[in-house]
Amino acid sequence: MSGFLRKARNAIGSPKVLRNESNIVRSDGALRYNEDLLPSPPEDRRWKWQHYFAYYLTMTFSPSSYNLGATLISIGLAWWHGMIAAVIGSAILTVLVVLNSRGAIKYFIGFPVYVRAAAGVRGASLYILVRAIVAIVYFATQTYYGGRITSVFMRGIFGNGYYNIPNHLPASAGITSRDLLSFLLFWMVQMPVMFIHPKVLRHLFVVKAVYTTIALFGVLGWAISANGGTLGNFDYTTKQARLSGSALVWPMIQAINSVMGALAPVLINQPDIARYGHSYKDVTWSQGMGILISKVLVMFLGTATTSAATSVLGASYWNVWDLYDAILNKYWNHGARAGVVFASFGMMLAILITNAGSNSLPVGADLTGLFPRWLTIVRGQILCAVLAPLLVPWKIIANAASFLTFLGSYTVFLMPICACMIVDYWYVRRGNFHVPSLYVNSPKAPYTYYKGWNLRMLAPWVAGVAFTVHGVAGSLDPDSVATASKNMYKLGFVLSFLMGGLVYFVLCLIWPPPILPGGEERELRFEEMAANEGFFDHESVATITGVVEGEEVESSSYSAHGKEDKV
Repeated sequence: MSGFLRKARNAIGSPKVLRNESNIVRSDGALRYNEDLLPSPPEDRRWKWQHYFAYYLTMTFSPSSYNLGATLISIGLAWWHGMIAAVIGSAILTVLVVLNSRGAIKYFIGFPVYVRAAAGVRGASLYILVRAIVAIVYFATQTYYGGRITSVFMRGIFGNGYYNIPNHLPASAGITSRDLLSFLLFWMVQMPVMFIHPKVLRHLFVVKAVYTTIALFGVLGWAISANGGTLGNFDYTTKQARLSGSALVWPMIQAINSVMGALAPVLINQPDIARYGHSYKDVTWSQGMGILISKVLVMFLGTATTSAATSVLGASYWNVWDLYDAILNKYWNHGARAGVVFASFGMMLAILITNAGSNSLPVGADLTGLFPRWLTIVRGQILCAVLAPLLVPWKIIANAASFLTFLGSYTVFLMPICACMIVDYWYVRRGNFHVPSLYVNSPKAPYTYYKGWNLRMLAPWVAGVAFTVHGVAGSLDPDSVATASKNMYKLGFVLSFLMGGLVYFVLCLIWPPPILPGGEERELRFEEMAANEGFFDHESVATITGVVEGEEVESSSYSAHGKEDKV
């Protein structure tokens, strides 16, 4: 199939193809597409184990993940409880990542196309939109965090003159003139990365993995040295009393859920990076090790650095920019400034690459899936970055705590989608996709369902969300809902996933969906279609790309067997 995919890439660059497309579908029933929606050709499958390992190793090196230890200690857990939660959560995440990777690397398709198998060729737009909206908001808020660390970086280079820039903005703006300037500086530095296609982006994860890890360990080493060679008392970086006995049960469950929830968007994004994998074995163990090491490592680094620095600085600073600012305040010399510049750049790099890999890439893929005639992945990434300042993320963070709580609970909206995708691939279809049918809207195609919507997935998604989302109110106002509702919300990741997957499993058991096009029914071995990358022996990618100008059009209806490749 490698030759077919290469020909498809060449064909899609020709003005003869796609000439007569309507806004939604072509006259022959084929869905709109572009090169980024087609299966990745062999020359693009260059992500190897070191890239996936680095991707997950440093995906958690961001301010929100770094502060997770503070969150857990603040609810009464000891530091080592966080380590246990990280190990348990990482183990569960690893299983789900591996399960959600296999289909994408066997058929080389990204999330916007992959989800069509379970959701339907039209219904997929709902879940694509759900994922895209929150990723754009997360991109904006992460860019704001990047601006905050940029302020410290610039202070270390230019001195207190930058730090003391007069503020000409009112308090209602939610940001100072200095931090607004830093936000724009970080935004401009970040923008060139948006022009990088994900097949090339893999190299930046390796750079980030090395530099950021060294920078974070460097700060920890300084804190231990300044504290007389000790880490200090981990459990007294806050004044929260430690829990014990039965009182630990639900906080520990909440901790495990928080560890898993932090990677929920990345989990559902898995097809967008797995499609570029060199082989399935490169995806499995490397990602599992990356997740486990990163979760435990960032929990330890955040807690240990804060613990050691508390004794030195006289206060606990969980935000990295506050910690680095406090170091400069107490140790204003060339060595301290150079060290803070080095460490700040490491965190800036972490935020930038994490933003590109977990936020702008999914947005680019999603916008391509929604508007393939006008957008590609790179164009979508650029549009995501352009929208970031327009969302005024400093206002969201400063004045909309309830909205941020909603964003933090977004796992309950994502996990039922992920559960349906996993059940659909591993159980319902037993690893068999007919790839050309993912690009057509026809009654004979297995993924058209009811007018392009698979109601078997819509119901589980609603059920998974409804089953746990009511607990969001409890995180805003503890007295507004019953204890059972709040506890269900603490299990939001697991419950929403299990509920969505179970309902989808039952509905497919009662109401089996079509597997092959044209109503053809025959028993397929597990991943039998993967041997030919989702095509029948007599098919080619011309089945997807359609008829080019000059060819005879035999029928306007969809044919499962397609035409021979004459491109």
